[in-house]
Formats: sequence, structure tokens, C-alpha cells
Amino acid sequence: MKGTKNLDAAHKLADWSASQSANELYEKNFAIVAMHGIAKPNPLIPANYEHRLVKQDLRWSATNRERILTEWTRRYDAKSEPK
Repeated sequence: MKGTKNLDAAHKLADWSASQSANELYEKNFAIVAMHGIAKPNPLIPANYEHRLVKQDLRWSATNRERILTEWTRRYDAKSEPK
């Protein structure tokens, strides 16, 4: 929203995007949505998939962004296509 000419509209869009009605629309095209209990069971997705997800501390990741990117580059950049 930073730099937008219509901050009020941007706030409304962001609020709606995270609402239950928006998640109900998302569910028509995506097997997993952000709000619990909205997505219908899918036989291809384990019922306990949420417990299988990686636990990630987003604050820690943000604080250590440069360190993470440096390590990622060290490990995997050789596998990237030439720039």
C-alpha cells in the first residue's frame, strides 16, 4: 500500500482479501485457503496437512534475511542459470 494514491481503497481491498467471503471465493479455485474450515476435504491432501507444514518464525526470517540469502546463494547459486 506504500505509495498508493488511494490508501482508503487499498485498505478496503486488503481487508476484504482476508475476509471469510473472500476465502469462500478462493476455495472455488484453490484446495487450501487461509481460513480454517472453509476448504472442502480433498482426497489428495492429507487431513492433517497443517501439522506437516514447516514451522517458520517470520520475524526471525525477516531479521536474518541477508544471512539466509547469503547461505542460499552459497549452497544453490551454482545450480542457477547464468545471469
